[in-house]
Amino acid sequence: MDLVVNHTSHEHEWFLASRESQDNPHSDWYHWRDPKGWDETGQPIRPNNWRGAFGGSVWTYASERKQFYLHLALSEQPDLNWFNEETRRAVYRSAIESWLKKGIDGFRVDVVNFYWKELTFPDARIVLPDEEFQPMEPQFVLNGPRMHEWLQEQRKEVLDKYGKDVFLVGELPGTGKEESLRYLDPKHRELDTVFDMDIFMAGNTFDTALHDMKRPKLTEIKQAIAKTQAYIDQGVGWPTVFLESHDYSGSVSRFGPGPGQHQVAAARMLAMLVCTLSGTLFMYQGQEIGMTGVPRDWRTENFRDRAILKYLEQMDEQYSNNEAMKKMAFAAAVAYSRDNARTPMQWSTELNAGFSNVRPWIRLNESYLEGVNVASQLGDDHGVLEFWRNMLKLRQQHGGTFIHGHFRLLDEENEEVLSYVKSSHDVSMPRVVVHLNFTSKEQQVKFDGSEKARLQLLVSSASEHYQSVNDVLGPWEGRTYIVHDHYE
Repeated sequence: MDLVVNHTSHEHEWFLASRESQDNPHSDWYHWRDPKGWDETGQPIRPNNWRGAFGGSVWTYASERKQFYLHLALSEQPDLNWFNEETRRAVYRSAIESWLKKGIDGFRVDVVNFYWKELTFPDARIVLPDEEFQPMEPQFVLNGPRMHEWLQEQRKEVLDKYGKDVFLVGELPGTGKEESLRYLDPKHRELDTVFDMDIFMAGNTFDTALHDMKRPKLTEIKQAIAKTQAYIDQGVGWPTVFLESHDYSGSVSRFGPGPGQHQVAAARMLAMLVCTLSGTLFMYQGQEIGMTGVPRDWRTENFRDRAILKYLEQMDEQYSNNEAMKKMAFAAAVAYSRDNARTPMQWSTELNAGFSNVRPWIRLNESYLEGVNVASQLGDDHGVLEFWRNMLKLRQQHGGTFIHGHFRLLDEENEEVLSYVKSSHDVSMPRVVVHLNFTSKEQQVKFDGSEKARLQLLVSSASEHYQSVNDVLGPWEGRTYIVHDHYE
């Protein structure tokens, strides 16, 4: 189950009670602050200048209390006050224990490192001189000093009552390797594993504006992968393997060429990537058929992502006389909206892609009519779905190497090809070497004649399977070789 307890809905009964007054039983269950003062028009001044995760201020005024409440995301998502012990106990009872009683195995924990806040709420540094609100600084909201205390309390007082195998995978944005390993320390089992968001943030930072987002370089993707793959070698951590989630566009669009000529090739190559990496593999709906993001011809009325609609409103207001900037903002919305991951699953070419016999809540991606659906790909050895099935079988067959093995990058500075060696901790098992072409052009594989003599092709993501070791990778092709001797 999804566990979202950094915040609640603004319509939750706890929040409705909390905003009624400053002296009721729920009054301290959220973060409330007095106005910093009053402006010349008599309007309350916000407690600080922080910009929210989706733009605008992190503070919204409630006239009932004559105070502002904190919401790091949307105003409809007020942040809970984890410093209040009574609030924590209520979270444990209603959001965690009630589901464990029903027999679930664990939780995916939303933004688990955001519970703590710097309670003095100091102003952020001015890094955007022309804007009213400034990006939140990580030291004020991320991985605070009481985070580990609270998660250990949660494990001891709630989770362990239901067995030692209640599984937690925590979403952990903006966190370095050493801090991540603290969450994974087996002595405390705060979290069993984490979704390290560096793979999605590669090339950008915590405070990058949507219209300034850049496509990641391959070397930046390599760094993100190497960071989490190294957890196994630390002896205290277990990585996750993923390229997609409900918040980001499909991997073919984000890391590949998007829809078009090389869409299938890229989807197959990316399947090879995740199936040969160590850790617990997570697949997101549509990934197994190569679904891409929303069509480029979307209009404002097609969006359902509240954060994007708010962003477009703000950009229209801020740049009312700048058509070029508004156009750039809309292109960013199409590229990075969370709607990219939330269009209905494409099952067939039937009405509404076989998802429903009534009109879905959001516009469909018309690619379901062009072979990007489950029914069309079943039994098609040249498609994405059957290649995924083949790779998952190989992942199980070579589990000691692919799931549990050591990862070592090769040719780290190469911006076109991702290459790495996987080796089992059982030295009697052969190593494998993987080469993945992240371009739409052929790329030369870097190995000499003596290395080639020791390699046997295990699998190629190209539609036609190669029968020999070949020096040239096709566009968006991946290959995995078994090494019949020691590979350096």
